[in-house]
Amino acid sequence: MMTAEDALKIFEKVYFLHEQIDMQNDIREISYILSQSICDRKLLRKKIDTINDKHRENVILYNIIFPPEGNHISLEDASAESLRSDLEWKRIYLQAKSTGKTFDELCKEMRNSYQ
Repeated sequence: MMTAEDALKIFEKVYFLHEQIDMQNDIREISYILSQSICDRKLLRKKIDTINDKHRENVILYNIIFPPEGNHISLEDASAESLRSDLEWKRIYLQAKSTGKTFDELCKEMRNSYQ
């Protein structure tokens, strides 16, 4: 019989896999968008908004690493190059986040196996 603790462990693993698949899909979509020779600013803005909604901390981390200087430019007024640069940051961020979560999950599994 499955205990509540067993069910929680299964849920956590499924949730982890869901997060990983979602991040990998976003990374692939970003890579595809950035590989296009013609820049669709509407598509760039839409993907940036999507990533910002799903991973709000990426904006905070970016602002800590690269403190803003001068006036803030809205997403609507940003140049195509700025949008591409922002999307490239999000791809790098998601790759790092995915790797970190995988490493954290591995460490958790190792701790659990030794208990």
